[in-house]
Amino acid sequence: MQALESQRRQRRHGFGPTLLLLLGCLLQPAVAQVAPSQSLAEQMRAMLAKPAPRAGTTAPAAAATTPAPAGLAGIATLPAARQGGGVGVFDAPLQTEGPVQIAQSAAELAQRFPADKRAAMARAYEASFSFWQKLETQLGLTPNDLAAGVAAFIAGNYAAFMQQQVPDEQFKTLVLQMQGVLAQSPVIRQASPATRRSLFEQMAMVGTFMAVYREQLSRQPSPNEELHFRNAARANLELALGVPVERMVIGEQGLEVR
Repeated sequence: MQALESQRRQRRHGFGPTLLLLLGCLLQPAVAQVAPSQSLAEQMRAMLAKPAPRAGTTAPAAAATTPAPAGLAGIATLPAARQGGGVGVFDAPLQTEGPVQIAQSAAELAQRFPADKRAAMARAYEASFSFWQKLETQLGLTPNDLAAGVAAFIAGNYAAFMQQQVPDEQFKTLVLQMQGVLAQSPVIRQASPATRRSLFEQMAMVGTFMAVYREQLSRQPSPNEELHFRNAARANLELALGVPVERMVIGEQGLEVR
């Protein structure tokens, strides 16, 4: 019965508890040091940022002292991806064609942790990506879609902060939404294949890791770790998207800002 319940939970939530079995003891030595993925989130914010004003236009006065917000206004007003019946209606994946660099991506992420935790975290991130690939198949996603990796980053950190998983259908809608946003990004168009591949891998690693460790904390509560973990998720989302996390909602229309 427990195995059947685990399978039902995995199908319902997408980012289910199965990865706990894959990561095993790798998570426990390092998770107390979970820290914001600042440079990774900032890369994503650059991808989602509103274009600079065209020549001859005047920027708002506040722009001189306030960083330009990420393009969440555009995200919030995108048409519902599921109109017309099914997740594939507006499916336009941004497949990454650069060389696979999973070990390098994991090692780069692990550098944010204390030296004695880096090897374990690199292995944990690699295991996270392995499980992400299983999720791609399980959810019927196009493999190596950068937009899906970005959606994983958002959904994983959102789940960690909100302490609730993102249902499969809402996650699929978020993937489609990110496809539309990234397709309009000059940063994405100009990025090299290797850069897009690295970003995809690291986004998927962090998002899956955050969602999975949230499951572990729900099973083995630790108030101090949970506070630090939620603060890390908040920092990731706010650095990446440029608005307070309390204004973000993932629902039937994908990511909305209120």
